Amino acid sequence: MRKKRNRYRLLWCSILAVGTLVAAIAAYLFIPVRVAPAEHITWGTTFTKSYAEYLGLDWRKTYLAILDDLGMRAIRIGINWDEVEPERGQFHFDDYDWMVAQAEKRSVEILPAVGFKLPRWPECRAPEWAMQLPQKAFEEAQLDMMRVVVTHFKQSTAIKRWQMENEAFIEWFGDCPRMGDALARRKVELVREADQSRPVLMTESGELSTWLKSAFAADEVGLSLYRRVWSRWSGYSDYRFPPSYYTHKARLINALVPGEKAFFITELQLEIWSPRGIPFQPVGEQMDNLTPSYLRETFDFARRTGFDTIYTWGAEWWYWLRAQGYPEYWEAVKSELAQDR
Repeated sequence: MRKKRNRYRLLWCSILAVGTLVAAIAAYLFIPVRVAPAEHITWGTTFTKSYAEYLGLDWRKTYLAILDDLGMRAIRIGINWDEVEPERGQFHFDDYDWMVAQAEKRSVEILPAVGFKLPRWPECRAPEWAMQLPQKAFEEAQLDMMRVVVTHFKQSTAIKRWQMENEAFIEWFGDCPRMGDALARRKVELVREADQSRPVLMTESGELSTWLKSAFAADEVGLSLYRRVWSRWSGYSDYRFPPSYYTHKARLINALVPGEKAFFITELQLEIWSPRGIPFQPVGEQMDNLTPSYLRETFDFARRTGFDTIYTWGAEWWYWLRAQGYPEYWEAVKSELAQDR
């Protein structure tokens, strides 16, 4: 009887200890505290050539406006497989070489995203020839492509790190076949072998993942930061995370993984989440959902995380709105960026 009581006591003590630990972690993450902004923030953005074309824009003019008119100091470019290897073994880098050269001329830092799953819906873009391959051959073709891409671009002094895939460990988002953790880690090692002079970054959902897998697999971790999202079940809804959530979570992760990991915001939501597609949603609805003042608030929110490198999301959209006669967003971004120069 005494042994049975002792087992119950041990069980309840364990439950109490776990509950206390969970409550302490939750309080650490979710109770807002002030975090000092970084002394200097490098502001960048993501640019996707195919997305600019989808919006009916001249992608070169859009790209140059981002560099010259907005004055972005860093740019994340997804090097899409279907564009660079439309035929097996036949690589075409002219457009991406042009983007890299233009950034180099302006001393703009480049973050190339390489792999199969890259920024912008549907995220996974494979050339038609690759989609006909058996699974094992399809995976090997991805690795071959990545090796060629990294080798081609690694001479650029504007590249400081590589992004391997986009949210590779998140299987539930994107029109993608399942990658699997083992293949994702193999891709990290491939990039490290192809360019031993630069770190490899992996990205995570800032709100909907633990970040642990990327922190263990990669050298650096990039986070998305979304405040207003849409789902087919609930429509639009707002996240209620305080800025300190991201800072404290990064510190907690660094306490759990070996080595000190650098954390960046690689996708700061400054574009409406449009389930119909931006060209098919009335501009008035878009502007009601994400107003210029809300855009400015989001800049301030990101500053209060304390991170010193922040890539915005939505540059093509701001430029598209300006072309439609609504320059408010473009001008608001210019004004916000000017504050940190």
